[in-house]
Amino acid sequence: MRGLLFQFEDLEVLATKLEEGGAERELEVPESASVREGEWVLATIAVGGNCTSVAACAIDRGDGIRIVFADRDWARLREFAQVGGPPSAPLPGSPQPISQLEPTAARVLIIDDDEGVRTVVCSVLENAGYRAAAVASAEEAFDTLRAGEVDLVVLDWCLPGMDGVSFCRRLRQDPRYRDTPVLLMSSHCSPCELTVALAAGADDFVGKPFRAPELGARILGLLRRSQLPPSRRG
Repeated sequence: MRGLLFQFEDLEVLATKLEEGGAERELEVPESASVREGEWVLATIAVGGNCTSVAACAIDRGDGIRIVFADRDWARLREFAQVGGPPSAPLPGSPQPISQLEPTAARVLIIDDDEGVRTVVCSVLENAGYRAAAVASAEEAFDTLRAGEVDLVVLDWCLPGMDGVSFCRRLRQDPRYRDTPVLLMSSHCSPCELTVALAAGADDFVGKPFRAPELGARILGLLRRSQLPPSRRG
């Protein structure tokens, strides 16, 4: 699934765009994006260091492509923009926005052949204080790993050439990266795939489309766990 980033200067601008979207529940595709009619995308709405991500569909209205959202996701976006009043209080146990998580200068390598997804994940992580680098293939990833230290890898399952699971197996065979945390992403999040990912050496698994708070919490959890003595990692 292609990633599509909608970046807004502030909540007021986002609120205005949502009002313009009206009953159709749609946003204009960014000028730099190339999206086909009928294509499903991972739409990330970002304001400063806060963002939310949902799946949405591209529709051709005759005067250009629009991204159309489901009713409940549109309602989420309106709440995110604080349209119609102050934001509701978070439910007990709700994940924090990634910008409110404990800051870190960890170096994160993103491996995904979709440029849009790379852009979205890098933006989310950099806004949270991480140092992010992104590549499009497993081969490029190994070059990056050899060139410098990486604290954590965010890896897509479906890659050209060597896929994510094969990359993970090969990574674990190298003593230098045996303990590097790996978060595997996939648009198919079945129990079978989860088992395969963990057996290959992944430390955690997240489905696409993901939500920024969940992604941030999983990355932070892996980094914290990697800093524990081996006897306490479980």
